[in-house]
Amino acid sequence: MGKTLFLRWLLPSLTSFLILTSAAEAARLQSWQFEADQNRLTFSTDSGVQPKAQLLSNPTRLVIDLPGTSLGGVTRQQAIGGAIREIRVGQVDDQTARIVVELANGYTLDPQRVKFRGVSPSQWTVELPSPQPIGTPNPNPVATTPVPRPTPQPTVNRSIPNQAQTNLTQVEVRDNGVVLHTTGKMPDIEFKQSQDRSWMTLDILGASLATRSTTSGKQVNRDGVTVTQVTQLSSNPPVVRVTLSTPKRNQNWQARSSAGGVAIWPQGGTPPAVQLSAGFATIRSVELRNQQLQIQADQPLNYSSGWDAETQAYSITFFSASLAEGVSLPQRQVGSPIIWTRVRQEDPETFTLLIKPATRIEVGQITQSSPKQLALPFVGEGLGVPPRGRTPVATVPTPNPRPLPPRTNTNPLPFPPRTVTPPSNNPLPNSRVVVIVDPGHGGSDAGAVGVGGVREKDVVLSISQQVAQILQQNGVQAVMTRLDDRTVELEPRVDTANRMNATLFVSIHANAATNAAASGIETFYYSSGGRLAQYIQNSIMSSFSNLPNRGVKQARFYVLRNTSMPSVLVETGFVTNNYDAYMLGDPAQRSRMAEAIAQGILQYLRDNRY
Repeated sequence: MGKTLFLRWLLPSLTSFLILTSAAEAARLQSWQFEADQNRLTFSTDSGVQPKAQLLSNPTRLVIDLPGTSLGGVTRQQAIGGAIREIRVGQVDDQTARIVVELANGYTLDPQRVKFRGVSPSQWTVELPSPQPIGTPNPNPVATTPVPRPTPQPTVNRSIPNQAQTNLTQVEVRDNGVVLHTTGKMPDIEFKQSQDRSWMTLDILGASLATRSTTSGKQVNRDGVTVTQVTQLSSNPPVVRVTLSTPKRNQNWQARSSAGGVAIWPQGGTPPAVQLSAGFATIRSVELRNQQLQIQADQPLNYSSGWDAETQAYSITFFSASLAEGVSLPQRQVGSPIIWTRVRQEDPETFTLLIKPATRIEVGQITQSSPKQLALPFVGEGLGVPPRGRTPVATVPTPNPRPLPPRTNTNPLPFPPRTVTPPSNNPLPNSRVVVIVDPGHGGSDAGAVGVGGVREKDVVLSISQQVAQILQQNGVQAVMTRLDDRTVELEPRVDTANRMNATLFVSIHANAATNAAASGIETFYYSSGGRLAQYIQNSIMSSFSNLPNRGVKQARFYVLRNTSMPSVLVETGFVTNNYDAYMLGDPAQRSRMAEAIAQGILQYLRDNRY
């Protein structure tokens, strides 16, 4: 037998504070697939498994054992070619199935960079680093996919932070749903429901379990939902997973993140209220020290952070908090990493701190040495802090988009077939109804460019054209702010809507994020568009229930603030997310998106008797 090079578990240990599982049953390996262009192995079983993995030599191979598992009718061997010689599966003993990834002679890989991810207890993906010739130093960590933006701005790490920014403190089961109580950064979540709707998982990215995490409320709610497991799925990067089971196979569930936690509830129901667990915080100081913006409060802080679209500044929004009187904000000085800091009051209990970094300054990951303190680091030339090869800040590399993977029968999108909505037999009788359909960006402004080179301006023009066509077929006059790939500034878009005294204004965009895991649908409004936004959001989610529902939100976008009619901005998915970008790049799915948006608009018009 070859010498063991790496014998400890490649999978992170699971730390649980609630486990209500049934006795283990024998599992069968149902399928496996290797995507050579992605160096990614996926496999699934008919019930939950806990893989074990190790790297062996002579020959170099990654061995993945599946305890309590037998082989189903799966392919036993596949030749790959190049640095990976082949992949084979076999039965080690009556209780263990094995998957072997064997490398070509003279190659090895870094076991520290092998990443396992449990999509569900019975479905796993294994991301392999590029094999390296033996004797070659390990390369630097894999660079993340870039997120080009309309205007140059500093960059942040788009991967899951390697230090927890959110703490899960309590899981509460209520009659109308489940609430996950958190402190720290507003949770960044991934929510999935199994195809048979018997279980669901919610991952909180960049999160850890609090030392004294608890569960409260009912063990089983009125819909029969049970919290079966709460685990620290991974420590680096930190990810917490909550697994729930439900006996109702015909029920879809949804999740929404907000300040103070996450609400999980059945579609069509009333979401359980999420309340901040910490008291009202007063921020006592905001100071620039040691190339960090340091913030000190008298209570634990609840916040969200990201880039502000209006000012192109980095923003930290504090919930249930205020800035103490007399606190002076840091401003630009010689050698300072910032140009200015400002405060924007969102509501009586919420404010946003805006930070404009100087040229060639990068913004790092927020850290918290205590729940009452927050630090935002800066790196860049002239600061004495190297902008390359450090942690936790990552530089966005030069774009090198890859083509989207081809759609095949072995890896289809998990969407239902597209059904074309015919013109309504009951079109709107009021011919004076005018809806402005605004495809975002265009011409010299590509918008966000994401996975595979998908460009926001192209995606939203395709969707908008079809939305306008469906509205016209239903007796609504639809006017588009651009009909082709041309540059249109924001002001003319608003002027067109106001000059025509339009009934509604609908701006269509695709989202982007520094976190590649960010996914889903969200719709924004500023003042009078709240009901319209909810109609459109509900319509999209009824067609794309497998995408995360990021909800309806208020925002100060120019086109929303300066139009005189109900106005919304629809984000149709994240071009920076593999799954969303694949969907947006598919013409059939763009058509489904257009139909969903149009039906939301039409239903709003009918219900409000236009």
